[in-house]
Amino acid sequence: MAKKSNSELFSSLLYILIGVLLVIFRSQTLGWAMTIAGALFIIFGILDLIKGNFAGGAISLIIGIAILVLGWTATKIVLLVLGIMIALKGVIAFIDALRARKKNFFKIIFPIFSVAVGLMLAFGNGLDIIIMVAGIMLIVDGILGMIGSLLKK
Repeated sequence: MAKKSNSELFSSLLYILIGVLLVIFRSQTLGWAMTIAGALFIIFGILDLIKGNFAGGAISLIIGIAILVLGWTATKIVLLVLGIMIALKGVIAFIDALRARKKNFFKIIFPIFSVAVGLMLAFGNGLDIIIMVAGIMLIVDGILGMIGSLLKK
């Protein structure tokens, strides 16, 4: 039972550490993750080529180089498209809410929120906000996990 508690404690501390990094460095952590992922694909591609797995090695190398070269460009394009789609969905939902016979506060507010989030993702710093919220959630989860692990001992 002590091993389980120690592993839960370690996981909780890891969650807190990752959460703190996400809150402090926000979108920089995504860049680090893309760089690490690209480097790992290249390393495993080279190892596959050495082992004689030419198809798998070549594919891994291409993916690794693409991640390193196109990582942020692809991310920006995805965020732009996703943000515009979320904003458009919000506009359509807002129009539908206004046309409804029975007005509902939440059916009007949520579309406005969706438009704001979509525009922030597409043209603003929405990614930083999302990463920071994820970091805060990891910190809280880590603290709760640590408390639960310590109370079991």
